[in-house]
Amino acid sequence: MVFAGHANARPVDAPLQAASAVCPTDKHAPAVTPRVIIDAKGGPTIGTMQYQNGGGLKHKEVALTFDDGPDPKTTPRILDILDKHCIKATFFMVGVYAKARPDLVREVARRGHVIGTHTNTHPNNLRHLSETRAKAEITKGFDAVRQALVGAPAAERAALAPFFRFPGLNDKKSLITWLGEQDIATLSCSFGADDWKRINADSVYRRGISAIESEGRGILILHDTKPHTADMLSRFIVTLQKRGYSFVQLAPKPQHRSLADTSSDMRTTLP
Repeated sequence: MVFAGHANARPVDAPLQAASAVCPTDKHAPAVTPRVIIDAKGGPTIGTMQYQNGGGLKHKEVALTFDDGPDPKTTPRILDILDKHCIKATFFMVGVYAKARPDLVREVARRGHVIGTHTNTHPNNLRHLSETRAKAEITKGFDAVRQALVGAPAAERAALAPFFRFPGLNDKKSLITWLGEQDIATLSCSFGADDWKRINADSVYRRGISAIESEGRGILILHDTKPHTADMLSRFIVTLQKRGYSFVQLAPKPQHRSLADTSSDMRTTLP
């Protein structure tokens, strides 16, 4: 089952309740981002670009997700922009970057964002690897984030979710099945803004707005490694708010948060 809420918990077919306070730095935003809770048990596949399950988002609800970080130049900028608008997001981190900058992993968690993983070294297509190598990439990615959060307060360690996103969205049925055996959800998206391409901030802005308007709701994939993404992000958020959109955060069902925290025990033989 997938349902949504935060302090104002609701089933997916109930109306979103109004937040109790307004964001102090953005009068158009609530102080608390509502959460769409994903039950990772059995490893659901979520994101209408590839799968039938859209995650339970309602009309004009958008979930921001960021891939490929943490990046010391861009991730802090994006965190500050999200703070300005009181928006919480979900970050899909690459293991080697998490290992290099555990302080940024902890900062993402400290600011209330959810952390999923995106392999250890970001091979663009896991289908091109052997099953053993592909599983090792996934496992080591979870391990790197888990190690970065060692010693952090319990609430911050709980930021690591049983969420995985395939690099390039190049999934593989056998790996999805294996992830499901670990109760890890495969999260795709509903649309992107092409910010991975060599385009400017205005182009990212226009493509993102157009994609969202064409669908009316869903999960947006962005990258916290791209300066042009940070350059357009605040304007992008304000435009969507003015058009009647609201932001939600993808988060795991609480009793499943610990599953990714034991990634070294995932059932695979590492090389």
